[in-house]
Amino acid sequence: MAKSIRLKQLLSRIIFLENNILPSVRIDGNYSKKENDLIKSYLLLVHAEIESYFEDCVMQKVNIAFQKWTITRKKSTCLKSVLAFSGNDISYDKTKKTDSNNIEFRMNRAVNHFKGIIQKNNGVKENDILKLFLPLGIELDELDETWLNVMESFGSTRGNIAHNSLRVQRQLDRDTEMKRINNQIIPEIERLDGIIKRII
Repeated sequence: MAKSIRLKQLLSRIIFLENNILPSVRIDGNYSKKENDLIKSYLLLVHAEIESYFEDCVMQKVNIAFQKWTITRKKSTCLKSVLAFSGNDISYDKTKKTDSNNIEFRMNRAVNHFKGIIQKNNGVKENDILKLFLPLGIELDELDETWLNVMESFGSTRGNIAHNSLRVQRQLDRDTEMKRINNQIIPEIERLDGIIKRII
């Protein structure tokens, strides 16, 4: 299946970061302080790009689904899932009865509630991924468990770099981080991109 435009942008950006930020390979693995900072910068920026990709894809899919439903009123797996996941989070107690009994009002409220969740997202760990993709209509068993574990570890590494001082950070290995991103994270994102495209 053809890659989405947004996925192509993500992949292009990651290649750019590899080519322009990562230091040259050192066989002995001994990188200078500056080179270590460049490796950390690469990881932080790739994390940010992946997080942005997730949020953009989900937001775009729900916006398109809502626009189509508004015009055609045809069933939408995406919107049905958004409604199901937002059901317990939205209260209609203080809503006029005429509004709370109106399907368009409820749909609009559910979609806006979910958009708020997308905008508040702050990470790529398993819980972040589930909060974004399950309400979109992706089933839990469609998400690879090993990949979710890799994303949890990747998110933790990013958090350690961003929130701890240099003295408590472990040194990162350039090749290990690059291989984790290219061999363990990106292939599953490419598969996920195809799943998202099939959602109606």
